[in-house]
Amino acid sequence: MRIGELAKKTGLSVDAIRFYEKSGLIKGPGRTEGGYREFSKDAVTAVEFISHCRSLDIPLAQVKKLLKVRSGTAKSCREANEVIDEQLQNLRSRIKELKPLETALAELRSVCNEEMDPKDCKIIRSLESFD
Repeated sequence: MRIGELAKKTGLSVDAIRFYEKSGLIKGPGRTEGGYREFSKDAVTAVEFISHCRSLDIPLAQVKKLLKVRSGTAKSCREANEVIDEQLQNLRSRIKELKPLETALAELRSVCNEEMDPKDCKIIRSLESFD
């Protein structure tokens, strides 16, 4: 299948697929007699796998490791566990960092529960006086 069809089947852009190919995440396609680039059916599952990893915010370098496990070229599935453990640690760290931001925004939102003239907006006044 051509790149446009692969993009349509996977819901990704042609540019994303080209990027994955240039990054070495998916194999380059073969060529038809007419010179068209032709992706295999395996490319669909590989692109879907990569897309799923990216939806979990797994960085491309880590996706490469997971692809090695998937293909059987890794030493063991321990590498997959390590990738996921690292992602969990990163996520938990980000959540911890975001909690104070959530609190600050909730406090800011609580200063105004009515519709007022914009010049009297308590949120704007709070933001202007923020130390």
